[in-house]
Amino acid sequence: MRVLFDTNVVIDAAVPARTSHEVALRLMSEVDRGRISGLVAPTSLATCWYVATSHHEVDPRPLFETLESIFDFALMNRAALREALDADPEADFEDVYLAAAGKEAGAEIVVTRNEQDFAGGLLTPYGPETLTSMIEG
Repeated sequence: MRVLFDTNVVIDAAVPARTSHEVALRLMSEVDRGRISGLVAPTSLATCWYVATSHHEVDPRPLFETLESIFDFALMNRAALREALDADPEADFEDVYLAAAGKEAGAEIVVTRNEQDFAGGLLTPYGPETLTSMIEG
């Protein structure tokens, strides 16, 4: 199963004070063990850096080192941009762009704490707890 990790799950993994920190780390360990194939978009890393350093005084580099070695990257290329530009104007541009990049990279699902933001889109959304239960199940 090829899984795109939404930005909020990456931030959760980087910041120990966040309530979903442990489940985000468990999902990343499933990538490390080869039980799922993980994808992350470069924009998620940039946003995570900003949130972790500016709002939580956390250095996300250790997490990024791990991601760099076990995850593949969902590139936010021209095709993904076109998908986002052609989407319904009411849709969240960032979420559509992220999902399109994941789809281009072969993702089937997106793990996110905001499942409603991806409902009816290119990828099937699952919450971190639900996905963890499915994998460990």
